[in-house]
Parts: sequence; structure tokens; C-alpha cells
Amino acid sequence: MALTKVTHDVLEGRYTSAQAVTSAATVTLDTSSHNVFTWTLGHNVEIKFTNVKIGTTATVVVTGASSAYTVTLPTSDGINGASSTFNRVSGTLDNSNNTKNLIEFKFISTSECWYQISQIAS
Repeated sequence: MALTKVTHDVLEGRYTSAQAVTSAATVTLDTSSHNVFTWTLGHNVEIKFTNVKIGTTATVVVTGASSAYTVTLPTSDGINGASSTFNRVSGTLDNSNNTKNLIEFKFISTSECWYQISQIAS
């Protein structure tokens, strides 16, 4: 039996694409379409995820905009529109002007994920 290599070129688009998101009060991220999501905070935002499967990952890059905007993850309908658990491993959001925050989500079920927040080291 010949071994087959899995290359970047054969991965589904959701593993290899990014989406620029428009700031809004609620942002719903479709994990079946993209793996990386980016935007600059312009609102207090609630982040929700759709089409999550066990093992899905999502990378969110949020840039601060010099205001005290907040980012929340709703437990009532945050993952696939159902009751959700978000477990923060480490880090806090820095919404200072032009500060980039990398938020990495790992979904361990279709209703629970672990996440961490980090910024670029100076």
C-alpha cells in the first residue's frame, strides 16, 4: 500500500482560509468556512461559533481600538446555537490602541472549548 501525503493543497478550505470580519455587537464565526478570523474592535462584541465539530480549532485575531470594548463568549448559545462552555486557559484581552490579541479556540465537543489569549511580546 502506498503512503499518501497530506499537503496544504489538499486540505479543505476551512483549514486554509481567513476571513476579515466587520465589527458588530454580535459576531458569528462559521468554522466550516474559515479557520482564521480578524477584525478591529469597534463595539462591545459577543462572539458565537457555528458548524463546530469535535476537534475544530479557530484562531481569532482582534486588534484593540483604544477604547474599553469588551469581548464576551455567551454560555446560552455560543457554540452551535446551544448551551456552551468556554474554558479560559490563560491570558486576558488587551484592547489598547493597535494591540493585536491572538485568541486560540480548541473545541473538545460541539458545546465546549478551551481557549487562550496572547499578545505579541515586546
